[in-house]
Order: sequence, then structure tokens, then C-alpha cells
Amino acid sequence: MTFFVNMHGVIVLLLLLILRPPFIHQAQHFAVADDKLIKTLCHDSETPETCLKCVQSCNNSAKADGVIGIATMVVDCIKDTANNLALNITNLACTSQGELKSAYESCAKDYGDHIAKKELRLSKKALKQHKYDKAESLVVNALSFHLKCRMSLEHCKAQVPVGVSYDMKIYEELTEAASRIIEKL
Repeated sequence: MTFFVNMHGVIVLLLLLILRPPFIHQAQHFAVADDKLIKTLCHDSETPETCLKCVQSCNNSAKADGVIGIATMVVDCIKDTANNLALNITNLACTSQGELKSAYESCAKDYGDHIAKKELRLSKKALKQHKYDKAESLVVNALSFHLKCRMSLEHCKAQVPVGVSYDMKIYEELTEAASRIIEKL
């Protein structure tokens, strides 16, 4: 009788060992699907390389929970870029004078307070609440602060350092990518 009880245990163990590989393969398949989704969404933007670099640099990109997760990651990248711009432009303001100093200070405040701390934070919240039109509207509104800064610096004929200019370009590219991804929702 104990032979049959032990045999039953052995059969269960064998079944577990036999069935285990497909489950492992299935888990790997989901990671590939997420990677495919990321590539598909980013390639729908005008600057897929920037979008891909952003999402792949996120620590949680492997755990992206679909389109909303990827959109949130891109908004996070925009927020990080805005924070970088706020810091770098604040440093430029410290070494500038007159109208240029005032323009830099205004830009730094817009990037830090209006864009990063308000508009993009609210956009992420709207994404979590499934209010996609509002999320996209907030991303676009944040872009208006960026464009105001760009025009202000052009008006002052500012010699914007290459790094700041590059971050401004990346900001615009990420905004476009986020808008395209959010439109899919």
C-alpha cells in the first residue's frame, strides 16, 4: 500500500518536471512581447531612437504593463530632462546679467516648477486614472512652457551651450513620442 502512495508522489513530481519547461518558455515569451510593444510604439513616433533609448534606460522597462506603462516611462524621461534643464539653466542664470539673466531664471522656473513638478506629474496621474485625453493635454501644455523658453532665449540672442540645446531637442522629441503613445490609448 505504501508503494502506491509513494508511486503517486513520484508521478506528481514527474508531471511537475515535465510541465515546468513550457511555463518557463511562456514567461520568456511575455518579456519578448513587451519588447515588441516598446519597439512598435516607439517606431510610431517621429524619433524612435530617442523613445527607445528613454524606455530602455528605465529600470522598470522589463516590467512595462502595456501601453500605459510605456507612456508613463516616456513622461518620466521628459520630467527628468526638464529637471536637468532647470538645473543647467539655473547655473547659466548665475553667470548672466540683465535681460538674459531674467530669461534664464524664467526658463529655469518653468522647467522646474511648471513642467516637472506640475504638468508632467499630473499627466502621470491622469494616465493612472485612465484619463488619456487629459494626460496628453498636460504633456502638450508642458511643451508650451518649453517653447516659450526657447523663444525667450532666441529673443535675447542667447548663446545656449551645446548640452542645454541638446536637452531641449530631446525634450521636444520625447514630448512628441509621449503624445503618439498616449494617442494609442
